[in-house]
Amino acid sequence: MERLRGAVARRRPDRRTIGTTLGLRQVTIRCVSAACLVAAGLAGAPGAAESAQPLEAEAREREIVSLANVVGAALRGEIVPTEEPFGWANDFLKSSEGTTFIPFTLSIDASKLTTASVAMYMFAVPQGARAASASAFEDGYHVLLGPATDDGFYEIRRGFWVPAGEYDVYVALSESEVEAGATPATMMLRKALSVPDLWTGGFATSSVIIAEGIESLNAPPPPEQLPANPYTLGTMRIVPKSTREYLVSDELSMLFLVYNAGVTPAGMPDVTVTYAFHVQAEAGEEFFNETSPQAFNERTLPQGFDVDAGHQLVAGQAVPLSSFPPAEYRLEITVTDNTSGESLTHSVGFSVAQAAEPSSGLE
Repeated sequence: MERLRGAVARRRPDRRTIGTTLGLRQVTIRCVSAACLVAAGLAGAPGAAESAQPLEAEAREREIVSLANVVGAALRGEIVPTEEPFGWANDFLKSSEGTTFIPFTLSIDASKLTTASVAMYMFAVPQGARAASASAFEDGYHVLLGPATDDGFYEIRRGFWVPAGEYDVYVALSESEVEAGATPATMMLRKALSVPDLWTGGFATSSVIIAEGIESLNAPPPPEQLPANPYTLGTMRIVPKSTREYLVSDELSMLFLVYNAGVTPAGMPDVTVTYAFHVQAEAGEEFFNETSPQAFNERTLPQGFDVDAGHQLVAGQAVPLSSFPPAEYRLEITVTDNTSGESLTHSVGFSVAQAAEPSSGLE
């Protein structure tokens, strides 16, 4: 395989507004892109500045460049991914400057890795592009894996931003700091991604984020920590749920943002959100129940809410499942802009099971 020659550079921090207003607090998030820019033909003999770098930093940089080479080979058609070596799940939120922010989670079988950390390189290009110069986004970093989930997977969460469009996203990952003479396990995922326009496409919402939990922070993370916390909005950290499987003792928690709603003559939005649950029965899907609608208008929004100041609408509910018999369900969320009559519908499928009875320990 031909190797791309290149040097690793760092982009300057780029301010991206991802969040919303929780109460009246406008959430502004700084996303720092630690991008690895592989420029063909820039490599040469090591110079004084290069040789002065700490050995560990040089080794880590080589790991990123090696992964960039793998992605470069895939772009040229020299490598054709034939399987998905790890899982991918993502959401879409409005960012700044007309872009969409994509927080994502990778799920990697823990048995495939033997090191405590991994090197990771991601590269996004418009679909069909075959040149590195067509990059819409690229980033490289090292990740400390931490403990695996109960079902034996490492989860890595990161985020990136691009304008709306159709993209191929490449994620290459390898074991980091392997023992001398060992070959690090390396894998690559190519993901086709259709990124929505949350700016000029009219009334819109973010993805419906299904949460395992929502934590309240004393302060927003510093900018350098935000790439590792893509589901943090201001002082709220969302832990996404990796499956849609629940027990009757659980809660179904969801959250989403509403964008580009019209305003009344008083300058306030007027949005209604309804939540209807349907159960899969023997004869097909049947209505099960619904929760109280949410209204966002001049009577319900906090005093001082100001669309022009960037305040946005955060909708969502936490629904106890104790009254849901074990079955397959579909939640239908309808979001209506009452100023225009436009409606959007989202469907969330999930299952509910009875909790296993504790064992008595008797034979």
